[in-house]
Amino acid sequence: MAEAYPTKSAEELARWYVRSSYQSFVESEGAPLYQGSAIEDLNALELTDWERRGGKVAYTRLADQEVMSLQIVEIPPGGQLKPEHHMYDATMLVISGIGVTNIWQTGERPHTVEWHEGSLLAIPLNAWHQEFNASGSEPCRFVVGSNMAQMINHYHNLDFIFNNPYVFRDRYSAERDDYYTNQPTHWALRLWETNFIPDVRTFAVDAWQEKGLRTGIARLSMASTSLGLHILDVGEGTYATAHRHAAGAHVICTGGTGYELMYFEEEANDPRRVPLRPYGVIAPKTGEFHQHFNTGKGPMRQIAFRSSGARYGTGSMYNPRGASQTTDPYGTGFQIDYENEAPGIREAYYAELERNGIELRLPPVKQGAS
Repeated sequence: MAEAYPTKSAEELARWYVRSSYQSFVESEGAPLYQGSAIEDLNALELTDWERRGGKVAYTRLADQEVMSLQIVEIPPGGQLKPEHHMYDATMLVISGIGVTNIWQTGERPHTVEWHEGSLLAIPLNAWHQEFNASGSEPCRFVVGSNMAQMINHYHNLDFIFNNPYVFRDRYSAERDDYYTNQPTHWALRLWETNFIPDVRTFAVDAWQEKGLRTGIARLSMASTSLGLHILDVGEGTYATAHRHAAGAHVICTGGTGYELMYFEEEANDPRRVPLRPYGVIAPKTGEFHQHFNTGKGPMRQIAFRSSGARYGTGSMYNPRGASQTTDPYGTGFQIDYENEAPGIREAYYAELERNGIELRLPPVKQGAS
């Protein structure tokens, strides 16, 4: 029987493929575009000089998708970026150094937000912002998770993206003095809304036993954006259940050490192993299982940037238990429980814990249990 979608050779693909508006934009920036589904260290990533705003920059196109992307930015000691505003949602995670961001609407005074490694700052839609390195001796580097690629492809008009005069005062105004200092609002189960987190590495999370013993999560909604974020802790001596979904999520390790197993269903007995340490990122492709393993002392913490938020998202329901094996295989929460995972996964993990002197273990399970 012929395949419904036969695999094309590189030559055939070249004849079919048309470069996207986002890819053309990155080329116009003179910047690297990193692809694949994992980057081991965002701080070690090579960047290029950035004429449009100053500093250095690189972009990503991970997991063969252009819905969610990362922009990696570095500012030299004592340097600053040129101001900009844009018609896409963006959240900024600081991965090294110290600095400040000024945020304002046209005709209003700016808010100044101080940040350091671990800070998470949401940029309100189309508000002006400008970043400064507060150190005179060390560079600073941050990562911006955004739907830039999706919006550039949707409108394919850079003047609209970067020069649109519309002001979203319902989203941000200087009249709100506490915009970046107010306490997070608790909306629903493990869901918080805030505009600034001083350090994601110390933000409190709630137990999430559905994902595995000694795991915890905090779902985040920031600055009324349509983006989704969550902070996940995988406890010592613990690994999360394997799960898969549509592409778009970018998971960045912010603390601890471990590894990720990544595989498609037919590769379950020979998964790809990716080391996890700050600030590595994994971005699974559509339908690609991924599984977080903590091999160090204390919890391993990750923050995930996603294209759809729990408060201002697509309206899809959250399934805290994980979907059963008989439902849509790429649906939200589809996972393989411990008792149904491929043989050898737990044994290999325990061998790693033994080498690292970790004594904690998970309760035993019966392989193949329903």
